[in-house]
Amino acid sequence: MSSLFKLSINKMVYGGYSLAERRGKKFLVRYAIPGEIVLAEVINEKKDYVEAVTREVSVRSPFRKDPPCKYYYYCGGCQLQHIEYEKQVKLKEDILLESLSRIGKLEIERLDDSIRSKEELNYRIKVQFKVEGDNFGFFAWGTKNLISINECPISHPAINQTIPALKELCKKMHDLQEIHVFYSPSEDEILLKLITATFFDKDKLRSLKQFLLPSRVVGIGNYSKLGDKLIERYHIGRNFTYVQVGKYKYRVSNDSFFQVNHTLWEEFIKSVVKESYGRVLELYCGAGFFSIPLSENSSFVLASDTNPSAIKDADYSAKINGRHNVVFSHESAYRALKNHAGEIIDLLLLDPPRTGITTDEIRLILQNKPKRILYVSCNPATAARDIKALVSGSYCLKSVKLIDNFPQTYHIESISELEAT
Repeated sequence: MSSLFKLSINKMVYGGYSLAERRGKKFLVRYAIPGEIVLAEVINEKKDYVEAVTREVSVRSPFRKDPPCKYYYYCGGCQLQHIEYEKQVKLKEDILLESLSRIGKLEIERLDDSIRSKEELNYRIKVQFKVEGDNFGFFAWGTKNLISINECPISHPAINQTIPALKELCKKMHDLQEIHVFYSPSEDEILLKLITATFFDKDKLRSLKQFLLPSRVVGIGNYSKLGDKLIERYHIGRNFTYVQVGKYKYRVSNDSFFQVNHTLWEEFIKSVVKESYGRVLELYCGAGFFSIPLSENSSFVLASDTNPSAIKDADYSAKINGRHNVVFSHESAYRALKNHAGEIIDLLLLDPPRTGITTDEIRLILQNKPKRILYVSCNPATAARDIKALVSGSYCLKSVKLIDNFPQTYHIESISELEAT
């Protein structure tokens, strides 16, 4: 039986796949566009669906284009480069609406106007490269096969300029597993995390920094990896840089989280800080990206995160921005909700990881009933699930907006506003 099938593509689904059906079987197809007819090769057959990859396009979408990256059909970092950008945004809007309807049972006529990235390429200021010996790049889609690259079109030009030096570094450090790069556009500075299986001599690394790496690399940390957790062994140079976002200046350390798309920083803040608030509680605050601007439009902001590095950065950034009405605490979202139970909260700001908020956190939110909730999500499925629970607990969903933080990829970021009824 041939593993090639002629498929009519119905729609796009979360994960970068397009959906087709043939004789009652669902096909998840890579590199296709809704409306196309493609010849696809089966690469993985599951009980409920078949995974396939487009090999030939019989009926071509008017939105198909040549991908800007020569590694696109090999590397797994991007999934939508074959689609015109405006169509990418429309497809993501459709997926977001469908998730809210199917998972959340929420019928929304339309989303608020989406916020598009100001640049389709060169927007990332944080990148994680994989390393195997002298090979340097990213894993192929759905595998641990390393695809060697010389450039990454969605990464900031300064990161691409540093890649030749990083590849030389791989030759000197044969135990390297990953290189994490963070770039500050305002300071033109780079922080590196080098993940190695064993300890790498500190003096040797100091020498490599001095003689091999460009001067914009101001700090390097050597880390080990335990599961998904990184453990710092030591750090040389500076372990932080500064990032300017409009009139706000942030300190960002090597272990802190900061928004990846530098072209949307100011728009993202404006989407959250839309009006004046009284008392604000922010959970999963990171390095204070939203907290500090929020404090300027609020009576008082309480913000928490489980990352101690991020909380130290946020505290420092509040001081250098002259914001004295924001308090940062190193605690979980659940503990923060418990500690502020019974208090009047005018705005609850949520920016959780991909897994969303827990049922215990939802229970505490519904018990305390903040007047308004802003939910920043990077996963439409968990956002729909959580919003459904909040709406069931007497909240009204006022608006949902897509913010396209990750052009060329399947990732979907959204901002939902809820109001207590």
